[in-house]
Amino acid sequence: MSNGLEYDIKEKYGYELNEISNKLNQLEAGRVYENGGSKMDGSLATNIKQLRKMIGELLLKIQNGKDGTDDEIAKLFINKDY
Repeated sequence: MSNGLEYDIKEKYGYELNEISNKLNQLEAGRVYENGGSKMDGSLATNIKQLRKMIGELLLKIQNGKDGTDDEIAKLFINKDY
């Protein structure tokens, strides 16, 4: 077993972690359809499903050594021929 990763997870997967953090902040603030009646907030069940999906996708990226969204977007611009 290795002594650790060669990169900072918070830096490499910052976008994904920020999405999860934002979703948790919205839930903490009571931003669910059942509380405010706003459909854009989604139901509690929908928000939980979204969180599960976000966490699962992030863990797969980490497990498989895949780039984070920020790195994927950066590559699109770096490899673009102008």
